[in-house]
Amino acid sequence: MRHVDLRRAAVFHAVAAAGGIAAASPRLGKSPPAIHHDLKAFEREMGRPLFERVGRHLRLTAAGQALFESVGRALDEVERTRERLSRADPALRPLRLAVVSAFGRYRLAPRLYAGLPADRPIELTFGSHEAVLSAVTTGAVDLGVTYRPVTAAPVQSAPIAREELVLAAPVGMEVPEDLAGLSRTIFATYDEYEFVFGHWFETVFGAQPDGLRRLDHAGEIEEAMESCAAGRGAIVAPLDLVRSACWRDRVRIVRPAERPPCFNALHLLGLGAALGSADADTIRPMLADNGEGEEP
Repeated sequence: MRHVDLRRAAVFHAVAAAGGIAAASPRLGKSPPAIHHDLKAFEREMGRPLFERVGRHLRLTAAGQALFESVGRALDEVERTRERLSRADPALRPLRLAVVSAFGRYRLAPRLYAGLPADRPIELTFGSHEAVLSAVTTGAVDLGVTYRPVTAAPVQSAPIAREELVLAAPVGMEVPEDLAGLSRTIFATYDEYEFVFGHWFETVFGAQPDGLRRLDHAGEIEEAMESCAAGRGAIVAPLDLVRSACWRDRVRIVRPAERPPCFNALHLLGLGAALGSADADTIRPMLADNGEGEEP
């Protein structure tokens, strides 16, 4: 495996940004002959010319331009990391999390912002299960929270919380409480609704409906909730979301009589030893109940 000399890469980037060796010399603190030596060595590493001479100036080749942009991004990331590490308190490094949308927005985010020190940076992203898993796998985030366990190495997962899934309907809409009647009910759906709806029906009735009548479908669950609130259909959604300020006065929760409630486990994801990290230990107690004081 070939390793790029980052020192020479930084020299190359400085010369390209300055437009020439002489112009880059003062900012690099190196003599022009030393810079010229580094550039030639870096071009040999890359296996192709990176500059062409135009009069008294150097101009990037097509390969050099592509490499200039790539090196620039890498140097920017190194600088951002250096700034984080230079802070006196290591706890001020960002807490980087990816979370499935509804749970992240309506349970985890409020507790994070209220529970972490005011000067602790938080980098929080929301997405589907697959997006959360991808972010953890690629190292874009340190930890993820999703509604499915993951058993594929190198990602590890462990239960961290649970949420109740409920049937919700517009305030003025009559909704049957039996499986046959719900087969004829109009629903609003959203991306990944199959898992949520399927789990709710299986838990509450022990079976799936013969069919599901869908009217509106939205990519995000919030838009599907708006459809429900507007009287266009019922929905199965997390209780945290249904009880949030946006919808709690516009929809009602329907609990079929003599049927069990439906809970779904949330799982913490991480690479390697991440599940044993201080950050993982920080968020566990924040999510240790389902919003009603019940343990997962």
